[in-house]
Amino acid sequence: MRICRSLFRVHGVGLGLLLLFWAGSAQAATVLPGPLVTPQWLHAHADEVQIVDLRDDLNSLTEPPRYIQAGGRKVLVQSGGHIPDALSVNVAALREPRQIAGHTVRFMLPSAKDFQGIMQASQLQPDKPIVLVPTGDQVISLQEAALLAFELQVFGQPADQIAILNGGMHAWIEAGYPVDTDAIAPLEQGTWKASSPRKELLADIAQVKQAQRSHGRLIDARPLAQFAALYHTPVIPVSGRLAGARSLPTELLYKQAPDGSWHYLTADEYRSVLNEQGIGKLSPSIVYCNTGQYASGAWFVLTRILGLKGVREFQGGMNEWLHRGLPAVGLDGRTVRLQR
Repeated sequence: MRICRSLFRVHGVGLGLLLLFWAGSAQAATVLPGPLVTPQWLHAHADEVQIVDLRDDLNSLTEPPRYIQAGGRKVLVQSGGHIPDALSVNVAALREPRQIAGHTVRFMLPSAKDFQGIMQASQLQPDKPIVLVPTGDQVISLQEAALLAFELQVFGQPADQIAILNGGMHAWIEAGYPVDTDAIAPLEQGTWKASSPRKELLADIAQVKQAQRSHGRLIDARPLAQFAALYHTPVIPVSGRLAGARSLPTELLYKQAPDGSWHYLTADEYRSVLNEQGIGKLSPSIVYCNTGQYASGAWFVLTRILGLKGVREFQGGMNEWLHRGLPAVGLDGRTVRLQR
C-alpha cells in the first residue's frame, strides 16, 4: 500500500495529466465531424454515438437486405436489417393530428410532451451525439431523417450533436459493414428530455403572411410541378402554392450515388447548383411544403450544410394553411381554396 501511495505521490501530476488526456481524447472522439457522416466514420465511432434508425416499414428491420439481378450483377433494392445496437424510431410517430379551425388536421408537429415520449420509448439518452440513419433507398428517406433532425433541434437537442448518415443504411450495406436482423426491443425507457419549442426555428401563420408581403422570403420546397400547381398530393386536395413564394425544388437537393444510395450534396455543390439556377439569397426566409417533410430537407440543407442563419420552417405548410380557409395561388394565377 505504501509503495502504491508513493508511486502516486511521485507520479501524481503526470498521472493526472494522462487522465485528462484520456478524457479529452474520449470527448474529442464523440464530436461529430459535421451535419453528415459517412459509413466509414460511423463504423469507426459506432460506440461513441447513439445510432437512430428511422423508417416507416418497421418489418424491414428484421428482414435481410433484398437484391435483384440487373445487368449481370446483384443490385440492392431494399435496405433490410439495421446497424448493430441501433435504436429505432417510426417515422409515422413524428407528426400527429391537431384541431385547427374546428377540423382535425393530420401531420402536424407533435407537442414537446409527445415528442419526448417518442424519444424516450426509443431509449434515447441525453448528452450523447446522435446519428440518424435513414434507409437511403429513396430521396424521401433523407427528408424523413431531416424531419427528425429538425424536431430534435426544435425540442432542445444542440445542432452539433445531430448528424445524418449520408446514403443511409443503403450506403452502409454497400460499404460491407455488418447488418443485424434481430428485433429492436427496448427494455427500458430512455431519459432524453424535451424543452419548450425553439421559436426561432418555427414560423406561424402571422409570420408567413408577413413574409408574403416581403417578396423573396417565402420558400416552397416541394417538387417544381407542385409549386407550379400542375398536380397535388392526396393529403392536399388543392393544386396551388402560397402567394409570394418562390421555388427551391426538391429535385435540386439530392443525388444518387453509383451504389444506388441517395445522398445530400456538399456545401460547395449546393452553392454551385443554386448559382446555376439563379436562386438568390435564401436567408432570412421561411421554408414550407405540404406537411413538413420536403421543408425539413430544405431546412437541413440551408441551415446545417450551408450554415445560413434566420431560416424558419412553417411546419404546417399547405396542409395547415388550406385547412384554415386561407387562399392559395392556383394554375394561371387564380385564387384557390379548400372546398369543404
